[in-house]
Amino acid sequence: MTRETTQKYRQKGVVLAVSLIMLVLITLLSVSAMRTTVMEERMASNARNNNIAFQMAENAQREAEGLLAASPNAKDISLGSSQNIGSFSSTSCEVVFDSIDFFDQLQWDTKACNYTGASVGGSKLPQYFIEFITAKSLVVIGSVVGTSAECLYRITSRGYGPDSNSQKTLQTTYRFSNCS
Repeated sequence: MTRETTQKYRQKGVVLAVSLIMLVLITLLSVSAMRTTVMEERMASNARNNNIAFQMAENAQREAEGLLAASPNAKDISLGSSQNIGSFSSTSCEVVFDSIDFFDQLQWDTKACNYTGASVGGSKLPQYFIEFITAKSLVVIGSVVGTSAECLYRITSRGYGPDSNSQKTLQTTYRFSNCS
């Protein structure tokens, strides 16, 4: 065998080693790309679940505001002498005292009002509380009587997403001026 033939055979082994290293690198890049794609898919799913939970909490909030605005008893609170306007005619939902612990799931399970609208993919129906906060006297300048009352209610709603771990809680204050 000549010297040229010997070198020719030696170089074939180097090509095999280099191609195996390249194959391992390409495999590592592929696995990394797949893991990134899976993580991005999970993040998008969580964002969607949270968005649905937020929308459901907003729907419950609007329903509670509508019930409160339509209730003839909501303004009939005489300067805070009563903290309960009773139940609404369309639901068994009652206005509660200003003392609910919103971090206690038992309160939501036992005392919260259930949303009566259509649920869009939530794992559970949205819920809400309507709380009477206060009815305070206001001095109205230029008024014959001189005082008026302002009633404040707090509405807290919770919506649930398709995943049982996704939930959003919203809270607003609803004000009636000229309460009796």
